[in-house]
Amino acid sequence: MKRNLFDIDKKILFILCPLYALGLLCVGLWPFNFWPENKVAWLKDRNGVHFYGQGIIFSEPIVNNSKPPFFYGGPVTLEICLQPDREPDSSLPHIFSLYDGKESEIFFLAQLKSGLVLQTRILQPHGRCFYKAGGIEDALRKRERRLITITADQQGTNVYIDGKLEEAFPPNSFIPQDGTTPNQITLGNSPIGKDSWTGNIYGLALYNRSLTADQVFHHFQNWANGKIASSPEKESQVAIYLFDERAGTRIHDQINRLDLLMPPRFIVPQKNILVPPWKDFRLTFSFFHDVMINILGFIPFGFLITALIRRRITSRSHSFIIVILLGSFLSLTIELIQVYLPNRYSQLMDVFTNTMGTVLGTILFHFYQSREKS
Repeated sequence: MKRNLFDIDKKILFILCPLYALGLLCVGLWPFNFWPENKVAWLKDRNGVHFYGQGIIFSEPIVNNSKPPFFYGGPVTLEICLQPDREPDSSLPHIFSLYDGKESEIFFLAQLKSGLVLQTRILQPHGRCFYKAGGIEDALRKRERRLITITADQQGTNVYIDGKLEEAFPPNSFIPQDGTTPNQITLGNSPIGKDSWTGNIYGLALYNRSLTADQVFHHFQNWANGKIASSPEKESQVAIYLFDERAGTRIHDQINRLDLLMPPRFIVPQKNILVPPWKDFRLTFSFFHDVMINILGFIPFGFLITALIRRRITSRSHSFIIVILLGSFLSLTIELIQVYLPNRYSQLMDVFTNTMGTVLGTILFHFYQSREKS
């Protein structure tokens, strides 16, 4: 008698189906690292820290207790002394973020190739938000030390590189007007831990005042000579980090004791659970590559489970519903476990694409079954 694909022994299917499901679970949770290393280290020969992979530094959530509050719709100045390790061209690694416990940062600095990217959150009615963006080309060359100074007030936002004005943006470009204040700083990554930056950070200073061009240049000279703590604008200083501890897990603030933490294990201030697809969608090759992998990975699962279930359930519609529910449940289980993996990202899009793969698998089974019977 002629045998075909649908004459697979029931015992073999009972083995193949759990094994394939277990394989999908393992792939989804690989490398099973629930306590990954925080890839940040103190520099040995100078003040500063080195980000060399998936690392993060963040403040204790008390920034909004500073007097006066920082980044509250008034004048501000940010100084950060850094040196990139590379010029990324396919992602947007975050260097500095201000976070208020909501779904996205109030403001962040990032790097794209050798460019500096500034983005500020603009809240819309019904909780929606978008980012106002700006950039400075050729500001972050690989392995070149830079002092980035950003001053912002109602007159506009100015960006200085090593004490020299590089770009001037119009009024209200990068000062949020939604009345929110940050309660946390992150360095070297976004609050969700998905945007790792690599390089050195040598110092950070925050002011509730828009420094003048002369003051910016004077501060640059202070940074170059290691005398930033002696700045004459002490009354407007919110926080100063010299990164001179050289050891330990705490980076001390010289002004208001708003210390930064550098934990030995990689943890993130904000852990998202099942991020909605419209917040995760990107018009990039990597996004569509991940979508195809998620679909293709679950097609054999849908095929094999359908082959097993159809031996007991003759109704095609009933078996279809059961298989879809099993595929969705397996995918949802993987995404919920990923919440406890700091180096993974729990996405609802993955559940949708995995379920789509399961649907295609069961359709493929019924298609070939119909051809075999005809």
